[in-house]
Amino acid sequence: MLKYLRIGLILLCAASLVSGCANMTARQKGFMKGAAVGAAICGGTAAYVGHQNDSNPDKAALTGAIACGLVGGTIGAILAKEDVVVPPEPVVEPIPEPVPEPEPEPAVVEEVKEEEVVVVEVREKIVLRGINFDFDKSDIKPEFVPVLDEAVEILNATPDVKVIIEGHTDWTGTEKYNLGLSERRAASVCKYLVEKGISQNSLETVGYGEADPIADNHTREGRSMNRRVVFKILE
Repeated sequence: MLKYLRIGLILLCAASLVSGCANMTARQKGFMKGAAVGAAICGGTAAYVGHQNDSNPDKAALTGAIACGLVGGTIGAILAKEDVVVPPEPVVEPIPEPVPEPEPEPAVVEEVKEEEVVVVEVREKIVLRGINFDFDKSDIKPEFVPVLDEAVEILNATPDVKVIIEGHTDWTGTEKYNLGLSERRAASVCKYLVEKGISQNSLETVGYGEADPIADNHTREGRSMNRRVVFKILE
């Protein structure tokens, strides 16, 4: 009897060693343990019964061990729980906080210096039409009176201007005579303007004689144009 118990214990130890393999599942380990336990107990029991009945105890032990090993292994596999592999928790990386955008730099406002404003008064150009004279005369012809009256109106409207009255002649006669004649023509116009209210202080006369012709003295028409009085405005 002890012999068969030792055999069962050896089988149980062997089953325990095999079931300890790391590569086996929980159900495989349970089958091996159940089979070992069943084989050890039933094998020993069968051998004892066979010995008492005067039969072959070794054969009975082997048969009982196999039968009970299968039954025990099946029960062990059913009762065993599969190892539940718990996956490692995923490493959740912290979400970085959004970096606030830098505030825009204030716009550089260039200082605009006030430029000096120079006010320039633009005076309307004053135009005084000239008049012409008869040959060797300094009298004002009636047809030019309206022209001189127009000059009076303009000068009254602009009392701050100064006017030079220039007298001219053609080249008939001597140079000295023509110079005097031109001065008398300028003086005749100046007298008319003063009589119409223009200040003497704003008027100046000058004679050029025959020195500054504007037309050809070889023709009658040219000499007529050269016998003239013109106005020069001084601002």
